[in-house]
Amino acid sequence: MQAKHQILVPVDGSDFSRQIIPYIREFFGPAENEVTLLRVGERPAGHIGGPERPVAPESDIVTFGSSQQTAEALHPIYASQELASAAAEMTPFLQSIAHELEDVGYTVHTAIRFKHESGPAIVAYIDNHDVDLVAMTTHWRTGLGKLIFGSVAQYVAQHVNIPIVMVKPMAEV
Repeated sequence: MQAKHQILVPVDGSDFSRQIIPYIREFFGPAENEVTLLRVGERPAGHIGGPERPVAPESDIVTFGSSQQTAEALHPIYASQELASAAAEMTPFLQSIAHELEDVGYTVHTAIRFKHESGPAIVAYIDNHDVDLVAMTTHWRTGLGKLIFGSVAQYVAQHVNIPIVMVKPMAEV
């Protein structure tokens, strides 16, 4: 039995990015293809209080720089908690698409990555996994819009050596 082709579908949590799914279903059947849904999010920061300081050089009593720092030190929120919370917020969107594809026979995997920019995160995922094809929507901005907002799809296209299916849906939802 021949291994299935691996299709990577980067989504950003918007209905716009979800519009690639009908094209996958139409052109890439579930018998020959597996789908990985990739969501890239901004890395959240953890919050921890500043270090405590003695009130006097030889004192056992400590203080913090402000009441805010005192509260943060007594009830810290760590980066790992922020990451888990952010991933939990992204999961329902990924699962809704996964269930839609699984209902028609696809094997679906989901992945969440945290990085400042989506393009490099998508390329890094491709470099580290066995991906045969990328399928994604694009606004296909030009001119000033492209200069200001950039283009994740263009970045990916310039940095990978695998086929890419890019779709610009007719109407933005």
